[in-house]
Amino acid sequence: MRVECVSPLALNAQDVAQWRAVLAADGELTSPYLAPEWAQTVARRRGDVSVAVFRDGDGAPVGFLPVQLSSGHAAMPVGGPICDYQAFIGPAGADLPLAVRELGVGRIDLTAGLANNAVGECLLAHDVGHVVRFADGWQAWCDQRAAAGSKTIARTRKKLTKLTRDHDGDVALEAFSTDPHAFETLLRWKRAQMKRTGVTDIFEHAWIDGVVRDCFAWDPADPHFGGAMFVLRVKGQPVAVLFCLRAGRALHAWFVAHDDALSAHSPGIIVFVEAIRAAANAGYTEMDLGPGNYAFKQSLANHARPIGAGFVGRPGFAAAFKAAQFQMRALVESLPVGPVREWPAKAMRRLDVARGLAVPADRAA
Repeated sequence: MRVECVSPLALNAQDVAQWRAVLAADGELTSPYLAPEWAQTVARRRGDVSVAVFRDGDGAPVGFLPVQLSSGHAAMPVGGPICDYQAFIGPAGADLPLAVRELGVGRIDLTAGLANNAVGECLLAHDVGHVVRFADGWQAWCDQRAAAGSKTIARTRKKLTKLTRDHDGDVALEAFSTDPHAFETLLRWKRAQMKRTGVTDIFEHAWIDGVVRDCFAWDPADPHFGGAMFVLRVKGQPVAVLFCLRAGRALHAWFVAHDDALSAHSPGIIVFVEAIRAAANAGYTEMDLGPGNYAFKQSLANHARPIGAGFVGRPGFAAAFKAAQFQMRALVESLPVGPVREWPAKAMRRLDVARGLAVPADRAA
């Protein structure tokens, strides 16, 4: 087997067809972040995106590992801080270090690699993604969550009833909206939230702003990939907006924000619950909420997707340095030192975000 590294934009029709075939055959690979269109979308906005294509003796594609080359010593997930999952799109047992060698780096970092995947053996710290699965329909999901002891759906329905009553019944969810005003409202709310909470405003980076806008503008009739926006409206005006990525019958919640003036009604959780209802009615089977220790994710999710951080490496300083970081993290996390245990992981995540945001000057799209 040999590995060829090319831009996602240079993949031929056979390559893309095989990529999609691998996704369709593996129930673990439902995330939109693993679709070829995601790598291609990011590649249009930054010039350092590459795909390691694994080919058999006849040159036919059998596997794909997309990355962005944020530095000369390490590659990172495509999309960096706005990409929730990474995986090798191909068979188990592939010699992944071949990709590291052909990319000309010392390692490929994984910030949230799928554990049930070829990259799973490279993970050194473990977490889960929270997934809402509703293949049996909306009501079956509601019943399952109630049986599990979650009261979130019932409470949210009461909040929606009160919101509707307080506004003369003029409350509605617009599912799969293409309204540009609502989209711009979401971005404005989200940026204000980032500023208020001291979080890095990722939209200051032109490539991220471009990727998000490209996904929103994607053809809604494309069954393979695109955006999906849900808008909760009161008297016709947006009060909460949820923007997801979609691939096949799967959604991945991406950005959500709401009008602070209506915070008492919890419009953010309302738009999530109502979006799940609308998605189920439209034939979707899951909404991935991503990783993160948030109570609302745990209350809505009925499936945990095993993930973790680690790296694919080859002998050398870059791999040894990263391994030492994970060893120090594991040591601190094993100590009875309270909140201090979380510091190494947080520091590593902040560094990954900073590296993922940066675009080498000679590789800007």
